[in-house]
Amino acid sequence: MKLIFRSFFLCAILGILGSNSYAAPVTKPVARVMALDFQLNDLTDLPNAPEELARVSLLSATFKQKLIDRGIELVAVNELQKAELASYPATYLFDHPDIAAKLADDSGADYVIIAVALKPTYLFVYPRILLVDVKTRKVAFPTYAQLESSWQDENTTVRTAETLATKVGDKVIELMKK
Repeated sequence: MKLIFRSFFLCAILGILGSNSYAAPVTKPVARVMALDFQLNDLTDLPNAPEELARVSLLSATFKQKLIDRGIELVAVNELQKAELASYPATYLFDHPDIAAKLADDSGADYVIIAVALKPTYLFVYPRILLVDVKTRKVAFPTYAQLESSWQDENTTVRTAETLATKVGDKVIELMKK
């Protein structure tokens, strides 16, 4: 009986002492990034159809969540910045990354992500991303994906967003180590 009690007591003590070693370490974010929503650049005869805008919204939300999951702190876009963004055509900031960097100047972000989903036909969509260094105003990393007719498949959209976020997240982590 004593042996059982001692064994139980020892297990309880080890459990209490050991439980903290399994807790996730508290770490600071890898980087602070302002991730702009994907803008749809729809060149088809029926531009900006509601279902396409919904897919772009899903692409943006999934992309951002995956960045957060990788330890990247997303800096919110404030109302003044949103108003300025709304005044630009879909590809304006993609064509002028220095202006996007300037937009993020006072946000505390290390990088800004510009994202455009180019839809030249009904069969293809090209989500394109530029990671821009806010301080240097230069493109630090470009990446893209190609979605064919599978663009209409929600799972494909989600997987593409996750793949793009992994690429961008890996690059941010690499750049912050330098």
